[in-house]
Amino acid sequence: MEENNEARCPQCGKLLVYGRVDRRFCSVTCKNLWHNRLRYPAREKEIKRVLRILNNNRDVLDRLLRVGITQLDRVSLEHMGFNVNYFTSMYRYRKHYVYTCLDIRYVLTPTRIRKLSYLGEGVDDSV
Repeated sequence: MEENNEARCPQCGKLLVYGRVDRRFCSVTCKNLWHNRLRYPAREKEIKRVLRILNNNRDVLDRLLRVGITQLDRVSLEHMGFNVNYFTSMYRYRKHYVYTCLDIRYVLTPTRIRKLSYLGEGVDDSV
C-alpha cells in the first residue's frame, strides 16, 4: 500500500490493515466512541465546565487551608468564587453533612463552612 492511501481509524488513528475495503474503524469500541462524540458534543463541554468549577472550588479551599483558616462565613467563601452546589461527595455524619471537593473535606452549614481539612490529615470520624 502507498503511504497516502493507508486507511486509518478516525477515532484512534490506528492503521486498518485487514477487513473489508470500506472499513472505517479498527474496533467496535472506536466506532461507538466516534458516534457518541458526534451525537453528544455538549456532554464533553459540560464535563469540562463541571471540572473547571470543581478545580476552582478546590483552589479556594486549598488557599484557605494554606493560611490556616479552617472555618469561614459562607458569604465570604462565595465571594472568593466558591460554588457550594459543586462537590465530589457527601455523606451524613451524625447531625450534619460532610462534603468533599477532590481531596479536601468540609462541613457546610447554612451560614458557614467549617472543619476544613485535607483528606488523610487528622483522620478521625468526628469530622
